[in-house]
Formats: sequence, C-alpha cells, structure tokens
Amino acid sequence: MPATLESIEAEIATLHETLESQGLNSRGVTDIFGRKFSLPVDDEHKAKKLGLTQIFCNFSNPHMRAFHTSWFGFFSSFFSTFAAAALIAYIGPDLNLTAEDKGNAGIAAVAGTIFFRLAMGYICDKVGARRGLGTLLLLVTPPIICFIIPGVIVNAGGFIAARCVIGWGLATFVACQTWCSQQFSKSVVGMANATAAGWGNLGGGVTNLTMPYIFLIMMSFANDEVDRAWRLCYIVPLVLHVVGAAAVFTARDLPDGNYAELEKSGAKQKTDSKVVLVTGVTNINAWLLTLTYGFCFGVELTMNNKAVNYFYTYYAVTPQIAGILGSCFGLMNLFARSWGGILSDAMNVRYGMRGRLWSMWVVQALEGMMCIIMGQVTIDMASPDRMLKPGSDDFVRPVYNKDPLVQPQDGMWGMWNTTNPPTGFPYTYNTEYTFTINSTKSAWVKPCGSNSIKTPDTGVLFYGTENAIELPLPTTSNFIVVGDVMDEECVRNQGTLGVTMVVMVLFSIFVQMAEGLHFGVVPYVSAPALGVVSGMVGAGGNFGAVMGSKFIVGPPSVGPPSVDKGFINLGAIIMGTSLLFFGMYFPEHGGMLFKKGALGNYDPQLYKPVDGERGADQMDYSKAADKVTKNGASV
Repeated sequence: MPATLESIEAEIATLHETLESQGLNSRGVTDIFGRKFSLPVDDEHKAKKLGLTQIFCNFSNPHMRAFHTSWFGFFSSFFSTFAAAALIAYIGPDLNLTAEDKGNAGIAAVAGTIFFRLAMGYICDKVGARRGLGTLLLLVTPPIICFIIPGVIVNAGGFIAARCVIGWGLATFVACQTWCSQQFSKSVVGMANATAAGWGNLGGGVTNLTMPYIFLIMMSFANDEVDRAWRLCYIVPLVLHVVGAAAVFTARDLPDGNYAELEKSGAKQKTDSKVVLVTGVTNINAWLLTLTYGFCFGVELTMNNKAVNYFYTYYAVTPQIAGILGSCFGLMNLFARSWGGILSDAMNVRYGMRGRLWSMWVVQALEGMMCIIMGQVTIDMASPDRMLKPGSDDFVRPVYNKDPLVQPQDGMWGMWNTTNPPTGFPYTYNTEYTFTINSTKSAWVKPCGSNSIKTPDTGVLFYGTENAIELPLPTTSNFIVVGDVMDEECVRNQGTLGVTMVVMVLFSIFVQMAEGLHFGVVPYVSAPALGVVSGMVGAGGNFGAVMGSKFIVGPPSVGPPSVDKGFINLGAIIMGTSLLFFGMYFPEHGGMLFKKGALGNYDPQLYKPVDGERGADQMDYSKAADKVTKNGASV
C-alpha cells in the first residue's frame, strides 16, 4: 500500500524528534541573520536539549558558548573571593590580623556584592548578561593586583577593603543565571542553570583545595619568605579573571545575536528601565525566593568562609589538610547542584510547578537538619572556644591573650608530636615523641587550640619534668602545627573528624541541590524582569551569608559562643525559613497547597506590565522579517 503524504510527514517528524533528542538541529533552524544553530531549539530559539554530550563536547555559539563562559567567569570570581580564606593561616600572622579582622574580612567579601547583584540584574535586562559579566570580571582585578605587589596591602584595613572589592565579582552569578535562562528552554533550564552555577560555585572548593599547595610552590620562588609567597599566589586568580573575561566577550547576548543588532533589526524591544525594575520588585514570589535563597547559597558562602578555619582550629590539621577538608563542601558543586536542577525539571514533568516547589522545600529542610547534626557532633566536647570549668562539668570560655607574658590567662605552650626519633634516640616502631615549643610566641595557644608556625630550630622533650631536654626538631618541613595534644576532652583528640566529614558532605549536597532547585523556579517568576528577579534572589544569597557569617556562625562578640553552636542555630533557621515556600503561588500553575486558580484573582505580580511589554529575551520575529535578509544585511 503506497504511503500517503500524511504518513510520510509523520515519519519525517518522528525522525526529527529522534535526531533532536540526540542534540542535533536536524531541521536546520537558523537565527534571524541566517546562522544555523548547533542544537535543536524551541520557538524562541532557546536550546531544548542539554545532555552530557552537549555539556562536554559542544562549545559553539550561541547556547553552549554562553553556558561555558558564564560558569567559568563565575568560577573565576568565586576562586578569587575565597582565596584569602584558604591562605589565612599565612596572611593572618603577616598582616597581624586578629580573629575579629578575619571575621570582618570574610563578611566584607560577601556583603559588598549585595548591591552589585541587585545592579547586575538591572544591567542584564538593560545591556545584556554577557557585557555585565565580562566587565565585572575586569573591574575587580585592581585589588587582586594590589595583593600581588609588596607594600600595598600591609594591614587589616587594606585587607578588608581588598576582599570587599574582590567580592563584588560574585555578582557574576546573576549574569550567569540570567544568561543561561535566556539561552535554554524551560524544559531544561533547571539543569542548565544548576550546572552552570554549580560549576561556578566549585571555585570555592577548588581555591580551598589548591591555594595552600600553590603557596608551597610559590615558597620556592620566594626564597621561603612567607610574606612574598602568599602574595604571589594571587597571580592565579588574576589570570583566571583575564582569561574568563576574554572568553565571555566571544559569545552572544541572546540566541539570535547581541542586544544592539537585535534592537536594530526590530526583533528585540528596547528595554524600559523603569518598567523592568518595578515589575521585578513588586513580585511577591521574587521576595520569598530572595529570603529562602539566603539560607542555601548564603549557607554555602558562610561555609566557604568558615570551613577551612574550622578544621584548622578545631581539629589541628595543617593548612593544606584543612584546605582539602574544607574544599569538600564546595566540591560537591561538581554534581550536587545539577542534581537539584535535574530533580526540579523531573518534578515539573510529572507534577508541574507544584512538584518543583515541594521538592525545593523537602531538600532545604533536609539541609537544615544536616547542619544541626554537624554541630551536634562536637557540641559536648572541649574546643578552642570553650574549656571545662575546673571541678565541674560546665564549659566556660577560656581567658586568652596571644602574649604568654600577659596574666592571668588559660593559654599554654603548644606541643608537637612526631614518630621521627630525635638526635641520639634510636628508631622504635610506633613510638611517638612529644616536643613542647616555648621558643616563640606563635607557639602559645588556647587550651584545645593549635597554630601553624614556622618550624623552630629546637623543642623541649619531657617538658616540665626533671628529664627535660632541648633538642633539634627531627623534621625538614618549613611549618609544623603545635597545639594541645594531651587533653583527651578536646575535639581534636576525640577522633570525630570522620563523622564530621560524612555529615558535612551530606549537608553540602542538600545545600547545592536547594540552590539548583531555586533557579529551576526563578525563570517562571517574571519573564519581563528576569534579570531583576535573578539579581534579587542572588543578592538574597549574599545577605544570608552576611547574617550567617556575622551573627549566626559569627565571632563570639556578636554571635554564638562557639562555631558548632552556630551550626546548630543556623540549621534551625534554615528549617524555619523553608516554610516560606508554602506562601508561593503562581496563578497559571498553582502552589504547594493550592491548585491552579484555587485562590481566585490573587496574583503575586502586584504591578501588571501592559500588553506588548516583553522580556529582554523575548523576540518578535515578524518585525525582524521585513528588516533583515537571509545573510543578515539590513535593508
């Protein structure tokens, strides 16, 4: 029986669907200037396929070039912002930073970008995410250069100011998310946004992991001078910023081209700045997401500031090991944020927007629970922040001054353990020698505390006994970690590091998934003000980081008495604020408790854009058709 025209067309359509599912633009769709897309696209020319093949093997304009340059640009800013946290064991003594200075610098690094994230949302709608991202990467390079040049940043004030300005670069996140939302269809935008942001956030983990080892490499170029070596480390983030900006400028603003050429063609409506801004800030859903994002992404920023120092001070590991342990939180971004985006898209396929919202709440609540458990692991143990009151089971804060001559105080000379036999002692398997270091003030530590110091020539064996003897230290390392190795009540001596790491990894996975789930919802909030909404939500993340770093897991002067108590408080707040998801409602989709239309005329968009007002990524191809020829020339 001969095939009919309809059956042939049906077979062709099926063939196209099969090829498109493999990521091929089998229909040969082009942009308005005649340039063929490498990926299958929807009616808005947004890519509707994003799989592993596209992610790892496709770097073409416009969709995948935007994807890769956006995450790498954001990665670069994350790397530079938290480089100081990874090197604080070396920077602190060189610049005479107090614990308060370190805390304020960490807060400045995430607080300064709150305004810039809000501004970046507006910039994305006005001139494009591409230009905003590339320009900001270059804008924050001067303080990175100032770190490199000796004699420019020499005190706490300069250090805090430099970290603040470098932190402005975190606003590249808004450009990253807006740009991906403009390039990818809503069927895959959850995964696109989550993967791009996750790989960008990965910069926090990578800098914690690599910077302590980059420091050791730079020591060889700096003749073992610590003050020169840590400064040379900043060459790495400087290179990342320059390369990242150069790559961004090779991409396109939108699938069909850049803002200027699209406005000239008539396809893109020129943005009314006032309308875009008012539309974004008068959407209730945008404000709810702004608050809840503060307790997932804000938590990640808090941990990037706190994790390395937490492991360094509580568990008395070297800065290099602390960097590895702390990096595990950020390294979960390699896959966990993508999991959140994938989950969001999958729930949307089965349950619509209501599925996206329910999954977001469940994951964020689990995030809070794991944060509480992480604090509970060590809360009943002595730590650098608390010591057992003599003759009691109650904890008190130690009285401590860095100068051992200032009395009264609870400080002690740090001890160092080694299995290497000292001079004159025979090697005995599994024998440990404990040296007390009392030749430098840097070895004076809190009870249960520790410090990484430049290796002195000698230490005292059998300190405090009649057999005490001063001997050369049996090590060739430039640095050693000294501390309270004798008190079994201390966190560092109770063997809980493995448990803490397992809990922290689970905690991190839920944090990153919650972030990915958020930006599976953001593109639905307000199409005409996508950039502004993205900026608001992103700024909420940094606001959450300020609250977390300063007041929730902050220094004892304004925060809780200990870091682990801060984790418990933070977890409770995360779980509490996650209830805000129940207040979200989309008239065309519904909410967690109410189906579509169940709330009558209620609309979370308080200001209604007039008919004809389109988003920055919404094209009118009919208007362009009369002005553009197939090869892109204006007529």
